Amino acid sequence: MLKEDERLDELFREKMKIIQSQSVFSFSVDALLLANFTRLTKRTKRVMDLCSGNGIIPLLLSHRTHASIDGVEIQDRVVDMAERNIVMNGKENQISIYNVDMKEIKLHFEHSTYDTITVNPPYFTNNQPVKDKGPHSIARHEIHIDLNGVIQTARYLIKNKGRLTLVHRAERSTEVISELHNNGFRVRRMQYVFNDRKSEKAMFVLIEAIFNSFAYVEVMQPFYIYDESGSYTKEMLEVYYG
Repeated sequence: MLKEDERLDELFREKMKIIQSQSVFSFSVDALLLANFTRLTKRTKRVMDLCSGNGIIPLLLSHRTHASIDGVEIQDRVVDMAERNIVMNGKENQISIYNVDMKEIKLHFEHSTYDTITVNPPYFTNNQPVKDKGPHSIARHEIHIDLNGVIQTARYLIKNKGRLTLVHRAERSTEVISELHNNGFRVRRMQYVFNDRKSEKAMFVLIEAIFNSFAYVEVMQPFYIYDESGSYTKEMLEVYYG
């Protein structure tokens, strides 16, 4: 299963393993928080994960639902890793990963077919310095698609009243909300993530938005990753270990 420069990491709560590599962008705490924040119900039948990387979000969600899960990722090497992760964890009957450019999503997927969409998009705009256009930069910078393009893709795929759940940098939260509203989504839940209680600024924002809805937003209590001693908080330990 492992190729050169790859390693095998543990997903402890889900009792799964995942292939990662230093040569491509590995998942971080934001992916774990996004999967944990995503609401799934018995009525959730189809899930789409955009910017899927090595399949981390589909794997985490598959632990909580029997719904069919698809993922879209533009980088072919990362898709190869995702496909091996799916097979290694015995999820090939539930999860499918597609090597697709989101700008061409209409050529590959039908309109209004997903109940739930998740996305951990590139965080940084193209007016910020990019050293190269390698795997790490593609994952972190809006080289191939920007925020509006990601949300437009979700709008095409989502069912009426479907849920889009995403994580982004806290400093871009106003822009994220504006783009969601401009594309027919209404923010339903928000939670800011801080490194610890002494942090002056939030690191991330988790947002759940409903398509074609007039629901009011629920602003949840802040999520803290570390406690005063520098150890994981109880909430963060639950995300990792259950």
